[in-house]
Amino acid sequence: MFDERIALKIRLEQLADAEVRVMQEFKKERESIFARLKELDGPEKQPIEVASITTIGAPPKPRRGRRSESLTELRDTTISILKKQNTPIRGVELQRFVEDQTGKKIANMTTFMNALERENAHVRKLGRGLYMYEYEM
Repeated sequence: MFDERIALKIRLEQLADAEVRVMQEFKKERESIFARLKELDGPEKQPIEVASITTIGAPPKPRRGRRSESLTELRDTTISILKKQNTPIRGVELQRFVEDQTGKKIANMTTFMNALERENAHVRKLGRGLYMYEYEM
C-alpha cells in the first residue's frame, strides 16, 4: 500500500540528494575559479580568500572600539558634573551643562548615558531621565 506519507518521505530524500549534488557543483565551480585566478595572478600576488570575494561591493563597515577625543571629553565632563551633584539630576539638565562646558553637542542623551553607564559602574540611572553618581558600591 502506497500512501501520501511515504510519498512525502521519498520526495524529501530526493530533495536532499539534489541539494547535495547542487552544492558539490557549486564547490567544483568555485574551486576552478580560484585555480584560474591563481594562474592569472602568478606567484607574486597573495591568495584570494572566500571572505574577501563575498564582501566585494559591500560598503566598508565602520570600525568599532575607536573613541574620539570629543567623546572622551564629553564623558569626562559628564562624570565630573555628576560627582559634584549630591542629588539626582535630570538628563536634559545634565545635557545642557555638558554642552555648555564643552561646546559640543550630544545628539542622543539616552544613548550617550547608556554607553556611559556600561563604561562606568558608578553612573546610575535612577528613574526616567534621572542620573546620579554613586560612590559606594
